[in-house]
Amino acid sequence: MKKNLDLNRLGMVIRWDVLNNWTYNLGVIAGLAICFSIANIIRLYRISGFIAASHELDAMTDSYKKSAYMFFGFISFMVIYVLASCIFRNMKTKLQRESFLMLPATNLEKYVARFLVVTVGGLVTLLGALVISDIIQLIFSFFITPGFHISLTWPVLSHTIFALSPIDNSWQTILVAYSFLIFAHSFATLGGAFYRKFPVLLTACTGLALCLIFSYIINELYEAGWLDFVGTLHIEEGSSAQYCAVFTSSAVFLALAAFNYWASYKLFTRMQVICNKWINI
Repeated sequence: MKKNLDLNRLGMVIRWDVLNNWTYNLGVIAGLAICFSIANIIRLYRISGFIAASHELDAMTDSYKKSAYMFFGFISFMVIYVLASCIFRNMKTKLQRESFLMLPATNLEKYVARFLVVTVGGLVTLLGALVISDIIQLIFSFFITPGFHISLTWPVLSHTIFALSPIDNSWQTILVAYSFLIFAHSFATLGGAFYRKFPVLLTACTGLALCLIFSYIINELYEAGWLDFVGTLHIEEGSSAQYCAVFTSSAVFLALAAFNYWASYKLFTRMQVICNKWINI
């Protein structure tokens, strides 16, 4: 068997993974659809008493959309984080490890297959749940808010993709935001590859501990005067200093993300049928 990446074998591994976990995937979609639907129905009840004031209909529509995409964005971040942390949930038991590790494919193909399932598959799951919940809220709107009917799918998706920040939607903010999201996803993936038990909780605790340590170091450097030069940079809107800060921050996040993905793959190549109870080393 060739050791390089073969798209045909990769597709077969993805197909095998999806077919073996279809009930779990449908359960996730159903759970998210119910969660989004309940939130939408609650919002419909909140505005039902103001429908008679037609002059406020535009304001209510904007408020309804904003509330929907903020809730969807928060839940989406949590779902993507959880799925990335559970990248190797298909290897929890000894039998599952044997079945997956003995597939006629290379380690790279198996890793890429799982990576695509939890990333692309996660996005498809969120889209499916959003569409289902949108249909449900449209049906309920005929009973709760007669005369007020609106589809949320495209407004929510367009805002989530092109306007991540509710305060500043400039390309600089979006670039840094997406770079940070990629880094956060890579960190969750690395945690999912490192921890065997409770990967979501332990990865979150590790991230929190690292944030506290990093904040302490920054505070110590600031009190020691090592960061006094920051106040002399005069970073203004549209200045070269701002562009430099944006691209530097994005490059750092993406470099760390690349390292995390590489480290998670290396950890996967070390996984055995019988290994440590808590970690995959």
